[in-house]
Amino acid sequence: MNDISWQDIRKVILDFLQKRLANNSNYKTETSKLEKAKELGDQVAVNEVQQKLDELAKRFEFETWMEDAATRRIFWISLCHFTSKEVHSSSSGDNINYSTQTKPINKHYVSSATPLTLSLNCSGNAAALDVFSLLNQSIKDDITFLQLIIDGHPGVLPALSDDQQKASLYLANFKKAIFNDFDKPKASELNKQLYWPNDEEPYLSKQDNNYRLLIPLHPSSLCNYLYEKVQTRFSEENKYARELRKKKDVEHQPYFSFHDLAVVKLGGSNPQGVSQLTSNQGGRYFLLPSIPPKFKNSPFPMVGKQQETIFNHSLQGFCRFGFKLLFDMVESPKNIVEERDDRKDALAVILSLLLKFARYIQTTQPAGWSRDYSLNFNEKLWLDPQRAQLENEEEFKKLYEQGDWQQSLEKRFATWIQNALKEKFKNFKQQFADPEFSEWRREFNAAVKASQRKREGIF
Repeated sequence: MNDISWQDIRKVILDFLQKRLANNSNYKTETSKLEKAKELGDQVAVNEVQQKLDELAKRFEFETWMEDAATRRIFWISLCHFTSKEVHSSSSGDNINYSTQTKPINKHYVSSATPLTLSLNCSGNAAALDVFSLLNQSIKDDITFLQLIIDGHPGVLPALSDDQQKASLYLANFKKAIFNDFDKPKASELNKQLYWPNDEEPYLSKQDNNYRLLIPLHPSSLCNYLYEKVQTRFSEENKYARELRKKKDVEHQPYFSFHDLAVVKLGGSNPQGVSQLTSNQGGRYFLLPSIPPKFKNSPFPMVGKQQETIFNHSLQGFCRFGFKLLFDMVESPKNIVEERDDRKDALAVILSLLLKFARYIQTTQPAGWSRDYSLNFNEKLWLDPQRAQLENEEEFKKLYEQGDWQQSLEKRFATWIQNALKEKFKNFKQQFADPEFSEWRREFNAAVKASQRKREGIF
């Protein structure tokens, strides 16, 4: 920005005025008449048309145009990020320019402070929109004239006029419009108004008028930012990526889409009467869905941070079908062959659900999640295997690779099964002793080996 001179700024202004003159509809019409008059050799008509062209050109001379723009028409428009007319198109309340204010440090919510840059909006008389266009002209490297004024660039003042006194007046007027220097800030009866308490218990306070009056304005620049983001779904890159998804044997690219959008239209048939950005959008504003989220309960039990083991009543409830088979087997009349088969079926169901739960935890939780949990360390080694790949986890990796934790899991599984049986059948819990405990361990060990052979990645 330091390499921008006042001559650079002046040149951009002059080029802007030349383009405005060339694109002026009256100038185009008179130029066309001039060409025809010259073709016909009608010198009287040539002189008349040329006089009109000269008069039009004078309106776009630098000093003439700048004086009119900076002393009169600049006050016909309001430069802003928050507009009053988008709350109600007939509102005559003041608008606010947010970029000139200090942005809050707290970023826990989305607001107009979230984007790094926001397009400036303009509301007011359409006859002064060319002044707004000038302020948005890029001087160098996407640095606009407006930004130079906001930043107090030293080249702005001499670029505005060769007369220093006029230049100072022009700059003061531009700043007044940009920085919302309201002599008498005003709202409109068509604006919404909220009385916000100054403390938690204003009704108990003995102070009078212990409220702050808030007048919410429409965040037009933030809404335009969203609008532009949504519109990029129609970009060539996004359309190309979408088409690739339909083809086989090609490298697919990510693309994005927006679902459940609503559209509100402001300004009716004349959106420019509301603001410039509203006009650019054809009066359309997108509304993102703001409905309560639909939570889906996971079929798997949760693991709490204070939980010391996964082998608890929650996991038993998850494996309830297997436990029902096991309990039915214990209650049924004794038959050695059938009893053995029923027991194996019950344990197979329990172990199948247990391994599904373990795989769910291993694949859905981030590496290292177990650091902040109170689980038994051997269970952490089982359920958080990716933690071994993290920095400063050499000891965890060493213990994981040794594999001794699998034997500990056998014992914990067998204890879990045994305790469930003793709690269910308190009258003959002495029957669930060491032989049964060893059987539960063997079943778990067999499931581990079967999973390893299948390379399921659970162990």
